[in-house]
Amino acid sequence: MTSPRSEQSGTLSFAWILFLLLLGAGYRLAVPVFDLPWNSAPLMAMAFGGSMLLGARFWWVPVAVLVAGDLLLGLRNPAEGVAGYTLISALVYGFVAFVGARAARSLKIWPMMWCGTLLCSILFYAVGNTYTWLAWPGYEKTLAGWWLSQTTGLPEYSPQAWVFLKNSLIADTLWCALAGLVYVVFRRPLAVPAAGVAR
Repeated sequence: MTSPRSEQSGTLSFAWILFLLLLGAGYRLAVPVFDLPWNSAPLMAMAFGGSMLLGARFWWVPVAVLVAGDLLLGLRNPAEGVAGYTLISALVYGFVAFVGARAARSLKIWPMMWCGTLLCSILFYAVGNTYTWLAWPGYEKTLAGWWLSQTTGLPEYSPQAWVFLKNSLIADTLWCALAGLVYVVFRRPLAVPAAGVAR
């Protein structure tokens, strides 16, 4: 049985994490509108860290927010639309969020959230750029072509591909820092005392 105080703390924590998810999604939608740095939205922090803080019951909430953002971006840009990359992204979001929710059992939650998020950012970057390497005709379908997609990208595009990884790692770190503050302020007790036991 949970105390009213811990229930209130849990509700506030959920509301703040949801706010941070929506803030990240709003920033992502603002990137093309205000010509902000590309790939500077905290996607993997939202997926891994968000589901880690929300737990196994609500692991799907960050995925829903991220997929909705992808769909809105696709509809806003009819030239690209909702394509295969959107499906690949949704699968990665789901996998990362599922793993994040399972990692919530860690006692050192902020270090786990930050390290897990950064590893997931690198995974997402590698998977996304591999998809681009396979789908875009400009890349040679060789190991050298794949390496090009992971490092500099095609020469006619700017900025270079590695800049996207740098931007995402910075954004993910900032989101994790904000989420870590929320966790510290609103964290629930690790064990609920049995009824009749004095605190």
